[in-house]
Amino acid sequence: MNSSKICPVDGSQDEVQQLVWLIILTEAGLAMETSKVESAARNQAEDKLNQLERSESAGTIRISCKR
Repeated sequence: MNSSKICPVDGSQDEVQQLVWLIILTEAGLAMETSKVESAARNQAEDKLNQLERSESAGTIRISCKR
């Protein structure tokens, strides 16, 4: 097989490797951002739950469930 068919331009293999690294780093960055968003949402939910629990224990709100 002629290698010029695989890599028609000198250095193109380096370009492919750079592109692969770019994709890997982009995916890693997106994973980190997703983790940050999930963490922020979880923290907000926990804060709200704690706030509701404090309010309920102080008697400022009453929650009733009717079936």
